[in-house]
Amino acid sequence: MTGTAGIPFDAINAAALANWPALVAGWLPAGRRRGDEWVVGGLDNAPGRSLSINLRTGLWADFAGGPRGGDPISLYAALYARDDRVRAARELGALLGVEAGGPVRRAAADEDEDWRPGVPPPGAPMPDLAGWDHVYAYRDAAGRVMRYVVRRDATAHARKRIMPLTWGTLRGEGGERTGWHPRHAALPRSLYGLERVMRARTVLVCEGEKAADAAQCLFPRMACVTWTAGSGHVGRADWSVLAGRHVILWPDHDPPGAKAAAEIAAILGGIAATVRLVDVGDLEPGDDAADLRVPDARAWLCERVGPVLCGTSVKRAGAQGGPVVARRVAGLEPIAVRGGEIDLVASAGERALVAANAPVYQRGTRLARPGRREVAAADGRLTQAACLMDVGVPALTDLLCQVVEWRRFDRRSQGWKAIDPPTAVAQVILSRAGTWPFPVLAGVITTPTLRPDGSVLMAPGYDLATRLYHVDDPTLELSLPEPTRVAAEAALALLEGLLVEFPFAAEADRSVALAAILTTVARGMMPVSPLFAFRANAPGSGKSFLVDLASVIATGRVCPVTSAGEDVAEMEKRLTGLLLAGYPIMSLDNVNEELGGDLLCQATERPILRLRELGASSSVEIENRAVIFATGNALRVRGDMTRRALLATLDAGVEQPELRRFARDPVADIMADRGAYVAACLTILRAWMGSGAVVDLPPLASFEGWSRTVRAALVWLGRADPCLSMQAAREDDPERGELREMLGLLAEAAGVGRHCGRTVREIDDLSALERQDSAGYRDGLRHAELRDALLRIAGTPAGRLNSRRLGRWFLARRGRVIDGLRVVECGMAHGGVKRWAVERV
Repeated sequence: MTGTAGIPFDAINAAALANWPALVAGWLPAGRRRGDEWVVGGLDNAPGRSLSINLRTGLWADFAGGPRGGDPISLYAALYARDDRVRAARELGALLGVEAGGPVRRAAADEDEDWRPGVPPPGAPMPDLAGWDHVYAYRDAAGRVMRYVVRRDATAHARKRIMPLTWGTLRGEGGERTGWHPRHAALPRSLYGLERVMRARTVLVCEGEKAADAAQCLFPRMACVTWTAGSGHVGRADWSVLAGRHVILWPDHDPPGAKAAAEIAAILGGIAATVRLVDVGDLEPGDDAADLRVPDARAWLCERVGPVLCGTSVKRAGAQGGPVVARRVAGLEPIAVRGGEIDLVASAGERALVAANAPVYQRGTRLARPGRREVAAADGRLTQAACLMDVGVPALTDLLCQVVEWRRFDRRSQGWKAIDPPTAVAQVILSRAGTWPFPVLAGVITTPTLRPDGSVLMAPGYDLATRLYHVDDPTLELSLPEPTRVAAEAALALLEGLLVEFPFAAEADRSVALAAILTTVARGMMPVSPLFAFRANAPGSGKSFLVDLASVIATGRVCPVTSAGEDVAEMEKRLTGLLLAGYPIMSLDNVNEELGGDLLCQATERPILRLRELGASSSVEIENRAVIFATGNALRVRGDMTRRALLATLDAGVEQPELRRFARDPVADIMADRGAYVAACLTILRAWMGSGAVVDLPPLASFEGWSRTVRAALVWLGRADPCLSMQAAREDDPERGELREMLGLLAEAAGVGRHCGRTVREIDDLSALERQDSAGYRDGLRHAELRDALLRIAGTPAGRLNSRRLGRWFLARRGRVIDGLRVVECGMAHGGVKRWAVERV
């Protein structure tokens, strides 16, 4: 064995652990992930579970009596270096860019001082390609030929031969000669198929030019590429062009192919959006894309593409939000409790919670953790909903005990004894609001979503970019297609199939339902979203069922609901409870009157809310990531809420809608393959965002992010603008109707124009003027309708007009235009009293 001087074993192991899931999956692709372990049949990559590799620590062992080791180097040595740890460290260090004294040195092309590679100039002659069976042109991003690789297939008398042809200058005995030479290009070498990469978001990496061309024919929507010179030259290719793209690795079905895939995954882990691996276990040894013979190649690939291993759009190994590490595994030093050091002990407890990835997060001035709670659903049912649970003293004490051992010195035995974490420590930690080291948590989700930049949040746990906690659903099988318009249209057709039997009154109402479904899945990418309201003329029309459809797609469960209450104050109390609990989706059920109120307006328009919990004097500030629904018969949207809500109307056209028969059960369809419907939502939005198309839509103030994504995507695909429903809501707004009536009646009684201005008292007197008949007897009021309208707005129980209340009503609505009229101030009367008039705009 060679000497070990200068080999940075610790640095190599640390670099490997940073990409450990991707490396292990590439080295042993027949395995499967089980929690924090990768299990496989053995070092020979056989199916099974006897070999277990810890994906956090690097510990591994074959429990069938085989070898075991304590770090990544030892596993690499067992797989590829015949247990030679020094050789393994050198090879693995070179792969990961870790070397004594600095990073791996980039050599010059082929280390040949006599060879200077270049690019062919315009008008350069073609090389002599006669006699070769296959010619592969390496092009730049613009499609210009930069070099060639030629291939002669194997025969009964000769092995296959592959040779590069590169333009450059070669110095020999006869001097320098510039032209095509059988030499390699300069490092790093460009990929084969580079011109395809510029047009695609998903890239399929194969081994060999023949395989890449075959794959391109099978999967024309992807960019299928390869690198030069096979599995031993992965590190000499320029992989930087794949930055930000979704990469799928298709290795050859042999040990060198698996090793090459692991190396590529390690390189791309820090630059590609996602990296996934194709399971080629059912192919013959050595087979690749060129040997694939299946009826439906796309379906074959979808079934065999594994989970995301690494990438910039997913949480890397060791990132915040991993599973909590128990104290026996975390290896933290015990915390010694001494008198007079409560501040130091509390700080040590905080550090232990962070080091062990304990599920403790900041939510405003409180600590919270993800959880589930049984809550009410529509029609008297119960459902389990993901939510945020407050972390109080008992819960925090429990977590402190889980993650680290606590000790106190016992004078009697003159030794340290194990104790429970002191309650005072938990109290001190809870009191440190504003200085906590824990991540800030905005909400909890139970399905993959999109980030603001369009990347897909798929990894379970805490996501720093969105500040959301993804509670993983192990039953969700998600496969995302290439986000093209064709795929988006197919995805929209799948979603529309769920809505076929709903009696929407208009196409805009159907678009509202589609927008609601898309919003529940993609809520993580937008700061705010409008409220979605569903109303009908009779019970049993399917309002709550529509909400459940969206909820089942986004969460796997029906939607938690609360009744609206008898008045706005009661509704706001119930809404506050749902918002504080952090439910991602909530519904106000049976809103059979007017929908509005200050809190509801804030909850739909503002990303940060300050709420006062029932029975408490202090308020709590939270980040709002909820999608709010409302359902009701004869529901009407009031006042400012009309621009914050999308209203869909269902009209079954029968006396008893609840007795209708349906041909299918949409909820059952969703539960049978929820991943397909989640993927449909993500595909529609990803296709729109990547299309570069422009949709001319009027702006929607406060909801610009939602309008640019969900709304624009539906219009791009030819569906009605869901915001058209806002006009119907405005026309039905009781406040708008009240103001329209007042403007018309006041204009009729007092005239139009500022010269017709009157004080509130004068308007009161005008409305009380009596009319006389021809005989001089009183015949009622001249402006009876105006009087009735004024009393409805500002009347007292005694039937008189409250001038102060009427003045405030005018003040709150001044300048608002309806039907070309508006109420305006027009100067002051004696004593500084405002005059009001109706003005035509």
